[in-house]
Amino acid sequence: MSNVQLTVLIATRDGEHVLPRVLDGYRKAITSPIAWKIIVVDNGSTDATPQVLRYYERYLPLQSLSTPIAGKSRALNIGLEHIEGRLVVVSDDDAIPSPSFLGAWGAFLAKEHDFEIFGGRIQPLFDDPAPQWLLDSRLRFAMMFAERDLPEGSTDADEIYGPNWAVRTSVFERGHRFNEGLGPNDTDLYPMGEETEFCRRSVSRGSRCWFAREPHVRHIVKPELLTGAGWAKRAYRLGRGRAWQMWENGQIKPSSPATLKRRLSNYGASGLRYLRTWSPRPLRRFDNIIECHVALGFRDECCRREQMLKRV
Repeated sequence: MSNVQLTVLIATRDGEHVLPRVLDGYRKAITSPIAWKIIVVDNGSTDATPQVLRYYERYLPLQSLSTPIAGKSRALNIGLEHIEGRLVVVSDDDAIPSPSFLGAWGAFLAKEHDFEIFGGRIQPLFDDPAPQWLLDSRLRFAMMFAERDLPEGSTDADEIYGPNWAVRTSVFERGHRFNEGLGPNDTDLYPMGEETEFCRRSVSRGSRCWFAREPHVRHIVKPELLTGAGWAKRAYRLGRGRAWQMWENGQIKPSSPATLKRRLSNYGASGLRYLRTWSPRPLRRFDNIIECHVALGFRDECCRREQMLKRV
């Protein structure tokens, strides 16, 4: 029998430029006496990702898997068939662990047994220097850069973000899997929020969530996410993901124009908001681009759902 107590699970697609930094981080991590393994699922990469993984198999307890069909949630579900131990740490191919990362997560093997889902601390790591106005304001750092730094203790499902979280194996043993309709795929404007949907669904079935401050990653922010186009794209994905989940949960009823109009109003879909995306003030422009494109993504996902119903 394997003595592995903790599994790290990562899905990657065309990650050759970030994976070496991440896997070097795991090489430097202090593991204490914890037996662990890392599973990386190559989700249809067309770059040198397979060669990168083969190289690091020499230095890490790394199990490489692959699936040619794009879809992060699908790749994670494939990886779940190979997990070992009592705790699964789910992370991203652009999240560099701190030296104490594995030991800090390993501590939860022996504590907080009433909790099954855990969020960890996330610090943005800008590949290009972020503008000072953004650093001074820290506006929407959670939404746009996945920043997380909460007090240690019980938390809500919505406070757990994808670059750094963990799940007791007992949750997966009960059949919980990632919803393959959400998350990165082979399109550019997919609906985001696969980890939030997973956590909400698990909580609805009895799981409880805890925020752990010691397990810490630096989440690489690529240069394109410091541009107006990058802000708009991420916000649009978020809007689609929110609408997707609200439809699935019955919070938006089919063929309800009044409900749709009210929801769009709540998300700031207005001509005035669009005009403000051209503001000469960078902070205001940043804020309004995000508001506007969250609303656009929300609207488009609702319209897509309506069209699907009409075709049935």
